[in-house]
Amino acid sequence: MQKFLDQLNENDRRIVRKWRLATLGFYGSILAGLVVYAVLHWNPEVNYASADSAAHAKLTGTPSSGARSPFAP
Repeated sequence: MQKFLDQLNENDRRIVRKWRLATLGFYGSILAGLVVYAVLHWNPEVNYASADSAAHAKLTGTPSSGARSPFAP
């Protein structure tokens, strides 16, 4: 049967407190992840950072030696 915390001895209470903290941390992190996901996807007009692999960097100005810039398209 299940025992209440006051029915346990001191050693078992210490173990229960450690497991309670670990369980709360685990499920709390899952809940926090769901909340962050919901906040980011609540409004479709909110854009968050993403990387485009086809993006090219452009330098401003012209190269001084007349050669092409390494970042020129």
